[in-house]
Amino acid sequence: MSKSRSIKYIFGASLLSLLCCFLGPIPTLAGEAEWDQYNTEGANAFQAGSYGQAEKSFRLALKEAERFGDKDLRLASSLTNLGVLYNVRALPAKAEPLFERAVAIKQRVLGPDNADVIAATGKLCQFYLRNGNHTKADPLCLKILTYADNIVKDMQQIAGSFSRLSSFYQRHTEFEQAEILVKQAQSLTEKSVADTDLELATLLDALGSSFLGTDRQKIAEQLYDHALTLRLHSLPPNHIALASSYENLAKLYMLDSRYAQAEPLFYKSMSISRTVLGEHKPETLARVEGLAQCYIKLGRTSDAENLYAHTLDVIEKAYGSNSSFVANTQVSLGSLMARQGRYQEAANMLSLAVKTTEKLNGPQHASLSPILDSYADALDKTNRHAEAAKAKARAKAIRG
Repeated sequence: MSKSRSIKYIFGASLLSLLCCFLGPIPTLAGEAEWDQYNTEGANAFQAGSYGQAEKSFRLALKEAERFGDKDLRLASSLTNLGVLYNVRALPAKAEPLFERAVAIKQRVLGPDNADVIAATGKLCQFYLRNGNHTKADPLCLKILTYADNIVKDMQQIAGSFSRLSSFYQRHTEFEQAEILVKQAQSLTEKSVADTDLELATLLDALGSSFLGTDRQKIAEQLYDHALTLRLHSLPPNHIALASSYENLAKLYMLDSRYAQAEPLFYKSMSISRTVLGEHKPETLARVEGLAQCYIKLGRTSDAENLYAHTLDVIEKAYGSNSSFVANTQVSLGSLMARQGRYQEAANMLSLAVKTTEKLNGPQHASLSPILDSYADALDKTNRHAEAAKAKARAKAIRG
């Protein structure tokens, strides 16, 4: 186990305070004012969409930063700024060496296991993945996974140490004051690392999404799993960020046809979302849909239908009978009925979806064509062939 991060933070902060006391203000380097000015001008031009002017200013800032030496974080900052500009302008070949050099400087100055270095490494990994360079992305991702694995192990061992100390003092009541101090130390330690761990969890999620749906999906699972572990340790059980973590893993399991593993995660995600955001919120409705689809894959169609029926009642009360949420749920419920061979009920429900969508978007809107196709299929199955043909013709006319 590495030394406790809380100890490193405490000593780091203390050392910085001592240096400030003994050394006084850090002298301003030659060119620092110019570097600040060029950076500000570049940032303002970038935000205004004046990319030519932004490049000119960022290049001047980089020229000044080169004078500070290759172990100065301002040089890394200038390299990153220019790299981001090139990336936005769809010039990845120009951005890549700048990003790589910036990360190398940060690693040299701060060390390979610094949280800021890991964050920069993660962004570089995402850059490689967006540009299809798995050869360079994979080793960086494995490095981040190793770091996250060590963080999780440290976290668990620190928690275990405090738990053993607490148990000891509970058995030895003569040390009551010491137990209070241990609890205070535990609280301070957890607070000091929580923000860093949650930032890491966000990075792991972003990387996991980049690997999702590829032949490296096992890496995505490890990333999502570590992100969930970090959040479970740092957040209360009903925090909305946990809903996202559960949902990420559940979606991955669905892609792998691991429906039994996905179901409890979707359920937890939906439950937190219902409690924190409300049953009618779009995020909650998306999680309801995920759970319902999982139920369908597991053959639990009655559970899916009950879920849809309850949701339809909730959103009609929240948004009225004419909303896109109502139409979407009517389509989902109608499709489920058709899947069960209940074609008459399916046709009735899909007819409602058609009417709701017409009221929302008009009779010629593109969103109507797939609903009309499903409605026509249900009508065909109930031998209402003339009505089915009319619905199909209408869908075709809308598509053009």
